[in-house]
Amino acid sequence: MNKYIASAFMTLLLSPGIATASMSIVKDNAGNVVAVDPWSYLDESVMWTSARSSNPNGGKVQGVLKVKYAIEDNNWRHSHQHNGSDTLTFVQGVMRFNALPDWYLAFTSGRKTNYDGSWESQTYISQDQWTQVILGRESFYKQLRYGWDVMGGSVSLEDRWQARLKLFADLQLTDSLSIFGYAYQQVDHRRSGGTQNDRDVNSFQFEPGAQYIINNSTGVWFRNLFSSGRLDRKQWGDIKNKEWTTSAGVWHNWGKLSTTFSGGYGHDSKYNARKDDSEVFQSSRYKYIKLSANYPVTRRFTLSGEVTGTDLKQNGSWVTNGKAWTTEYKMMVDFNF
Repeated sequence: MNKYIASAFMTLLLSPGIATASMSIVKDNAGNVVAVDPWSYLDESVMWTSARSSNPNGGKVQGVLKVKYAIEDNNWRHSHQHNGSDTLTFVQGVMRFNALPDWYLAFTSGRKTNYDGSWESQTYISQDQWTQVILGRESFYKQLRYGWDVMGGSVSLEDRWQARLKLFADLQLTDSLSIFGYAYQQVDHRRSGGTQNDRDVNSFQFEPGAQYIINNSTGVWFRNLFSSGRLDRKQWGDIKNKEWTTSAGVWHNWGKLSTTFSGGYGHDSKYNARKDDSEVFQSSRYKYIKLSANYPVTRRFTLSGEVTGTDLKQNGSWVTNGKAWTTEYKMMVDFNF
């Protein structure tokens, strides 16, 4: 059976029709679930292999195109203060080629607008636009899937070029239990760094996890995220960033409707890297719950949504101090070709 799991993964690449696009579920010929891609379907900011075409009669190029919209609102307790953002992803996609089934080409472009006030009454603060292109390859060895990808892109807010190298893998230990993870190193280069105090940002992120398939309609997963970064500054000392998040969730299929309920907690901090300066710019502790759902409206189109509620407590010299309840709403439609 274990050998068949590996072959099912490979068959998925060559014949995407046996997968359910909304959850990237791999089934054998008898209809049994043998693997589930562990990465979020609504957010491929890090992992792109979860986006697979469900079109069984695709041409030489197969893939997925998505449009996403997200709203985030921070409601600070014991005050009337609100702030937040809205994010529109103009286009996001992954393409695979029949002649090169192990390779994928991904891309994303969009903009994020930050504001003070509520959603109904906003004061504009800033806007950031991004464009990224990702080239990757995944390979298989028995029950192991592994791969790498490289990203190149740009963001407008601080006029930066981006480059990232990522490694990822997942291993099927038994018919039901698997472990997975990725690690990446990223550089955000300040193009106008010669005239700015803030220069390049170097960051590293690592996220291992485990998943267990209970039956054909239900499974659970657990993840641990660790990240660190350093912002080079011309004066006043560099800024260090550290974050960790622990999360767990359960996915369940209600026929065509797929749902995931998850929650987690974590800590994010930014502080001066100089030993003689103990200034904390930001220290945030948070707990969250999240509900995601997606439904294939037709064979080609899938509609998805997600709601996240976060209990946030933060302090620091650069942020709003106190407690807040943060809500985030996401909507997405994708087209499989």
